[in-house]
Amino acid sequence: MHPAELQETKIRRSFADAFDPRRNAFNFLRLILAVLVIVGHCFPIGGFGEEWPVPAISGGRYSLGTLSVGMFFVLSGFLITRSASGPLSVGRFIWHRFVRLFPGYWMCLVVTAFIFAPIFCAIEYGTFSDIFVAPSHTPQSYVIDHAAMFRARGFSMNSVMAVSSGHIVGLLSHNPTPWTINGSLWSLPIELICYLVIAVLAVLGIVQRRRAVVLALFAILLAVREVNCISPEAFQQYYPFHGFNDLWYFCFHFFAGSVCFLFREKIPYSKSLLIASAGLAGLGLMVRPLGFLCPIALPYCFLCLGFTVPVPRFSLKGDYSYGTYIYAFPVQQGLALIGLHRAGFALYLACSLLVTGALAILSYRYVEAPCLRWKNWDAVSTIVGWFSSAPRPVLATVPTGEPKF
Repeated sequence: MHPAELQETKIRRSFADAFDPRRNAFNFLRLILAVLVIVGHCFPIGGFGEEWPVPAISGGRYSLGTLSVGMFFVLSGFLITRSASGPLSVGRFIWHRFVRLFPGYWMCLVVTAFIFAPIFCAIEYGTFSDIFVAPSHTPQSYVIDHAAMFRARGFSMNSVMAVSSGHIVGLLSHNPTPWTINGSLWSLPIELICYLVIAVLAVLGIVQRRRAVVLALFAILLAVREVNCISPEAFQQYYPFHGFNDLWYFCFHFFAGSVCFLFREKIPYSKSLLIASAGLAGLGLMVRPLGFLCPIALPYCFLCLGFTVPVPRFSLKGDYSYGTYIYAFPVQQGLALIGLHRAGFALYLACSLLVTGALAILSYRYVEAPCLRWKNWDAVSTIVGWFSSAPRPVLATVPTGEPKF
């Protein structure tokens, strides 16, 4: 190939060329996002006042936490759509999502209810056991109410899904962020909704053969998102139910990732476009009428970083981002309960990262990773194997030459 043609080919690289499933920085970036969520939560949980600087730059439209979780959804959309468009059956796809999401989530509920909550109760009230016999909001009911993520109790986000953080017998009532024992779990039901939508689209063959439908869905979500950015009053009038703002916001980012995967061969990839998109995202953050730029440019920037950042071997160490995300909030609440936040932001953040990191490692090594080994479990073959391995009667054989009766 002529050098000019080679240079032209390099300039026109697409997401399809840049994405290597075995060599990327997605696990590293996920962990960075989880750490940024911890940083953002330090402000309200530790009582350090208004978060800075993202809300100040964006006029209160965004926070460090919402931007970080939004990028979580972008990456989920990209990777989950890849999984749904592959050779897996829908049942196998749902099973993979289940073993990735629920075991760690359930263990977090148990640890929060039966380890964190009694410790918090002992610190606040001098007793471990009274919370287990309270009339309501006991640790037992906390686990049961949140176990399935969904609960049909009315027409609102908080009633249909367990997006409300929940509390246990009024613990943490004197904290800067009172009562809420794990305020990070509310986003998981929304992620589960996105998984189920992709599963339905895969059953209908839309993910594999009608990707324009996904693009149209993304465009609708973008339009609704922009109505909320430009005129929050109008959005509230049409979508008055509590939590719908978050639903639209995170579903939009999930399907932004989906579109980036489905049209990966058509989306150009270059470092110059990455820099330009970062500038547009910053402009969209700062200038409200240009807010539509941010939710388009940021997903592009994030995925490009996943293709570009030179830490491909980081993924071999495991994915500790999920445990970091789900355990950070109760850890930070516990540190605030013992008054560590009074020692200053830096020490409070450092201790939050240290304790949460330890729990995340334990969660991945002893809960998440062992359960992920079951993702290719074939229940039908296992059951058939059970029956086929059962002892069977053996017909007696007669030695050659002896008479048969």
